[in-house]
Amino acid sequence: MNKWIKPKPLALVSVLVMLFVLIGGALVTKTGSGLGCGRSWPLCEGQLIPKNITFELLIEFSHRMVTGVAIIFVGLLSYVAWRHYQHIKETKFLVVMTIVFFILQSLLGAGAVLFEQTSLIKALHFGISLVSFATVFLLALIIFDVDGKFHTDQLKIPKKIRTQFYGIFIYTLIVVYSGALVRHKESSLACVDWPFCYNQEPFNFGNLGTEQWIQMGHRLMAGLLFIWVIGLLLHLYRNYKEKVFIKNGWFIASILITLQVILGALVIFTLKNTTIALMHALFISLFFALLSYFILLSYRSAKKED
Repeated sequence: MNKWIKPKPLALVSVLVMLFVLIGGALVTKTGSGLGCGRSWPLCEGQLIPKNITFELLIEFSHRMVTGVAIIFVGLLSYVAWRHYQHIKETKFLVVMTIVFFILQSLLGAGAVLFEQTSLIKALHFGISLVSFATVFLLALIIFDVDGKFHTDQLKIPKKIRTQFYGIFIYTLIVVYSGALVRHKESSLACVDWPFCYNQEPFNFGNLGTEQWIQMGHRLMAGLLFIWVIGLLLHLYRNYKEKVFIKNGWFIASILITLQVILGALVIFTLKNTTIALMHALFISLFFALLSYFILLSYRSAKKED
C-alpha cells in the first residue's frame, strides 16, 4: 500500500467529509440557497470564481466545493477498499454502492440547479445522500476492523430480530423522505404547536391544509419510528440479555432517535432555528448509518443459517 495513503485516516476523513456534504445539502435547502449560483453547474454564475458574492451564493458554492473534496476522498477510499480489503466479501458491493449513490446524489444536485423539479423529486436527494453516507460509513468500519474487535463473526441474530431491523430500515427511508418533503414543500412551520398542529384543537383535522397534512404526516411517521425503536430496545433487554453487542448498539441507536425526536420538536419551538434544523439532519444520518451496520450484521447472520 502506498505509504502516503493511510487507510484509517483516509476512512475517517471520508466519513467526516461525506457528513459535511449531507449537512451542507440540508443547509442549502433550509436557507433557500439552491439557486445561489443561478442556473449554472458546475460553475457558479458561469464563472469558476464568482464575483458578486451573496449569502445564498456562498452557501451553494461552499457546498459544491465540499462535494468536490468528497469526490477525491471517496474515490481514494473506494480504491483502497477494493485493492486491499476485498478479502471481506461485502467490500466490493459496498464500493459499487458508494460510487453509484454518490453519482446519483451529484446528478440530482445538478438537476435541481439546471432544471425545474417538483418537491417530490427534490426530496429524493436527501435519501440518496443518506445511503451514500451509510456505505462510506460501512467501508470505514471494515477498514477499522470493527468486526474483529467485537468478534461479530460469532454473532447470531435471531430471525425475528433480523426482520425487525429490515423493517425499521425500510420504514426509516420512508420517514426520511417525508421529512425531506416537509423541507422542500416549506411546511416546517405549517403547524405552530407540537405534538399536534394546534394543541388547543388537536383533532380538528378539517381545517388542516395540504402543508399542514404533510407536516403532521411526517410527525406521525416519526413518532411511530421512535416507538418501534424503543419497543425493540425493551424487547432486546427483556429477551436477549446475552446479546450484549446488539443490546449496546441498539441502545446507542435509541439515543440517536430520541435526540432526533427532541430536535424535531425544537425546530418548531425555535421557529426553525438553522443550527437545530441541521442537528436534526445530523442525528438521523448517524442513526441510519448505525442501522445500516445492523443490516449488514443481519445479512451475515442469515447467511450462516443457509
